[in-house]
Amino acid sequence: MATLELVDLAKRFSKKVWGVRKMDLDVNEKEFIVLLGPSGCGKTTTMRMVAGLEEVTRGTIHLDGKDITDIPPRDRGISMVFQNYAIWPHMTVFDNIAFSLKLKKMPKAEIRQRVQETADMVKIGELLKRLPGQLSGGQQQRVALARALAVKPKLFLMDEPLSNLDAKLRVVMRTELKAIHQQTEATSIFVTHDQSEAMSMADRIVIMKDGEIIQIGTPDDVYFRSANMFVAGFIGTPPTNFFNIRCSVDGEEISLKHSNFKLVLPLKDFSELDAYNGKELVVGVRPEDIAVDSSDKALFTNKVLVVEPQGSHQVVALKLNDAIVKTIVSADQSVKPGDSIGFNFNLKRLHFFNMETENRIKTASEI
Repeated sequence: MATLELVDLAKRFSKKVWGVRKMDLDVNEKEFIVLLGPSGCGKTTTMRMVAGLEEVTRGTIHLDGKDITDIPPRDRGISMVFQNYAIWPHMTVFDNIAFSLKLKKMPKAEIRQRVQETADMVKIGELLKRLPGQLSGGQQQRVALARALAVKPKLFLMDEPLSNLDAKLRVVMRTELKAIHQQTEATSIFVTHDQSEAMSMADRIVIMKDGEIIQIGTPDDVYFRSANMFVAGFIGTPPTNFFNIRCSVDGEEISLKHSNFKLVLPLKDFSELDAYNGKELVVGVRPEDIAVDSSDKALFTNKVLVVEPQGSHQVVALKLNDAIVKTIVSADQSVKPGDSIGFNFNLKRLHFFNMETENRIKTASEI
């Protein structure tokens, strides 16, 4: 268990290519942090610098208050699980897990006990005599996890460890990894580009783009209070729908006019929008906050373009001007392409963004 502090951390590969431009991050003891973002945003480069596998261009790394920026990887007290597992094919499961313990010259009896305890924790206790070639992909991944956990590291790093597993096993392993974290209380950093993994596992999510942090927060923070349009569009499946709106203030009401609908909101609840009187802004509406409304009070009516059955629900897509808008409808509701349906927004769950900066406009309820 440890604390980690990254101060102005950066990695430059060439004059024009930055892997990481700037990282300032504090990781608390026992915390499970997820680095999330699209490919090439600097997630893995950040983790490799923390592990000592990548030279730092600028900045410092502190583990438990100690500067480890220039300390060799083996002396940092950090374990890392790689995307391709990197287990030795000629060694048994037991020897793979015990390898680092043997390097530490631990007594044989203690090694046997530590290996068995760790293997049981990740549910491969009965596979210790097998070679990796005799294991499934999921079992090999558990071997890599056990090897990293057996040394009881101060910091546990995982670089997309579930990406090579099939969809069903990934969901199972997400749950098991979170349970292992709760059991070991190891301070952990997990890298992924899969938002569902991040949302389900993280204490806090660090969303990255172009080598920089865009937002840090709990899963609820980044979902319900997205810092900007990038986060709102990246988090959530289907992603947030965006509408360009013209704002006008009339007495105690705010009118938000779109070419297909008009929203009227009380000024007292959305006073920050007063500054946008006569200007355009962007309204974000998540698919679950667009409801089918068959009454004459529907905000707008439109023809259904596509229906995507998802078992527990349906994703209904419609074309509004040149944009595709998606909403979530219950599975038992009969909806077909070509149907003309009324829709309404959940006005309490609207997201507002500055059109020029794309940053979130905080409303009175968030301040």
